[in-house]
Amino acid sequence: MADEISVAVQSQYEANPYPRWLRVERDVAHTSVAEFLRSLFPAADFAGLPDAPARILVAGCGTGRHPIGTARRFPDSSVLAVDLSLTSLAYAERKTRELGIGNIEYRQADILALGALAERFDVVDCTGVLHHLEDPVAGWRILCSLLRPGGVMRVGLYSEIARRHVVRAREFIAAAGFAPTPPASAHAARAILARQDDALLARVAQGEDFYSVSGCRDLIFHVQEQRFTLPRIASVLAELDLKFIGFEWPDTDTPARYRARFPTIRRSSISTTGTGSRRTGPIPSC
Repeated sequence: MADEISVAVQSQYEANPYPRWLRVERDVAHTSVAEFLRSLFPAADFAGLPDAPARILVAGCGTGRHPIGTARRFPDSSVLAVDLSLTSLAYAERKTRELGIGNIEYRQADILALGALAERFDVVDCTGVLHHLEDPVAGWRILCSLLRPGGVMRVGLYSEIARRHVVRAREFIAAAGFAPTPPASAHAARAILARQDDALLARVAQGEDFYSVSGCRDLIFHVQEQRFTLPRIASVLAELDLKFIGFEWPDTDTPARYRARFPTIRRSSISTTGTGSRRTGPIPSC
C-alpha cells in the first residue's frame, strides 16, 4: 500500500497534471546516450556505457514532455516512463501518439514500489520527483538498485538556496490561509503580485508557472516539498556508493563564472569525484 505522502501527491497530480504543455522542441539532434554524456562531461570515463541503444527509465514522467524529449534525442533507445498520476499518463500517451513516437512505454507506478522490477537499466532519469517523497533517500536507493553495472543516473533536486523565494511564498500563503483550490490560488496570486515591496515574493511572480492553475499549485501549493544543500547531496552520494559525474546547467554563464572565480581547479577535478561502480550525474539545482 502506498504511503500517505504518495497518496497525497498522486491526488494533487490527478487534479492538476503538471506540466501543462502543447509543443515540443522542433529540432533535436539524434545521438546515443554515451555520445551525449561524453559531450557534456569530456573528462568523465564512460567505458561501461556502450554506444549501443540504451534502455532508459524515466521515473516520474508527469505529462510526458520529458520522456518524449528523451525518446526523440535517443531514437535507437527504448524508454520506460512511469508516474503516479493516471491523468498525467493519459496526456503523455496522447501526445506520444500524436507525435508518432514509438519507443516509449508508459506504466503507472510509485517509485517506492519499483524495487519489484526485475529489469535493469542503462540510464535512470529522475528529475523533479525525489524531493516530493517523504523519504527521498529511500526512493533514490530503490532507483540505484535498478541500474546496470556502469549505468548512469540523472537526478534533479530542489535547491535550498535557489528556492528561497518559493519558501517565502509558501510561508506567505500558509499565514494567509489560502487553500490549493483554483479560486483561492487566484486570490493568492493577486496577493503576491500586490507585494512588490517583498523581493522574494516578487521573484515568484517572474516564473511562467505562477500564471497557470497547475503550475501555481506545483510551485507554491505542493503537498510535499523538500530541498537539498550540496553537503546533503554529497552525503547521500556517499551513502549510496555513487560516483558523481557533474552538474548540468541550464545556461553557460554559471560554469563560466565558476571557472573565472576558481581558475586553478582543473575541469576533471570538478567533473568526477568519489568511488563506486554506479554513477550519478548531472544533478541540476533548481
